[in-house]
Amino acid sequence: MSEIKNGRILEAGCGTGRWAERLAPMGFEMVLSDLSPKMLHYAQDFAEQYGFADKLSFSELDICDMHSLLNNSFDMVLSTGEPLTMCANPEKAISELCRVVSPGGYLICDAGNRYRKAFDLSHRKEFDQVLKVLETGDYVPENGLTQHLLGPGELVDLLKANKMEIHNLAGITPMFSFPPDNELKDALEHESIFRDMLEISKTYAERPGIVNLSRRLLAVARKPELNETSINK
Repeated sequence: MSEIKNGRILEAGCGTGRWAERLAPMGFEMVLSDLSPKMLHYAQDFAEQYGFADKLSFSELDICDMHSLLNNSFDMVLSTGEPLTMCANPEKAISELCRVVSPGGYLICDAGNRYRKAFDLSHRKEFDQVLKVLETGDYVPENGLTQHLLGPGELVDLLKANKMEIHNLAGITPMFSFPPDNELKDALEHESIFRDMLEISKTYAERPGIVNLSRRLLAVARKPELNETSINK
C-alpha cells in the first residue's frame, strides 16, 4: 500500500463497501461502484454514519461497462466478493477493470473456481450440472442467477491478455464453503479451529494444489509502467 499512498482507488462491485471502511480513513480517495442502487445507498449510509463519506464518491455502474470512468484513472482497483462471478461477462469485466488501472497500478480481484464447483456438485450428486460447469464455467443455482466461474489458468490468461503482470494467485477458503454454512460458522467460533484455518491460508494459499482446490481464486496483478522501449515502438 505504500506505493499508492494517498492514491485513488476504485472499489468495483462494492456491495456494502467492504474495502472503503478500511481504506478511506487511511486517506485514500475512493470511488465505489455497483450495479445495485440499494447496495450503493447502504454503503453511503454506512460511510456517513461512521464519518468517512467525505473521501468517497458513488457510481451506479455495471463492471462490464464502466464507460464513465476514464482510462488509467485509478492507482488501485479492487473487485472482491465475486462480482466477476455474478456479472454477465467476466471477460468484458476484466477488460474494464484493467482499462481503468493506471500504469504502475494494481488490480485485486477474485472469482469462483469452476473446477472446485464441479467437484462440489459431483459430491452433492447434481450430475446434470457437472459437465456444463466443466465445459463452460456456467452454473445456475436454485435462485436462477447464472454464475460465471473461472479456472485458475483462465483468470491468469484473461489478466495477461489485458497486458497485466501477475504478482500473486491464491486460493481463498480452500477447506470450506463460501459463503460459510452454519456448521462452519459454529466451528470457526472455536479459537483453535479459527487459528488453524488462518495458518493454512497464510502458509498454503499460493501453492498450486491449494489454488486448484479452493472455491474462490484471488489474483493480484499490476499494469506495467510505460518505459522508453514501449514509448519508442
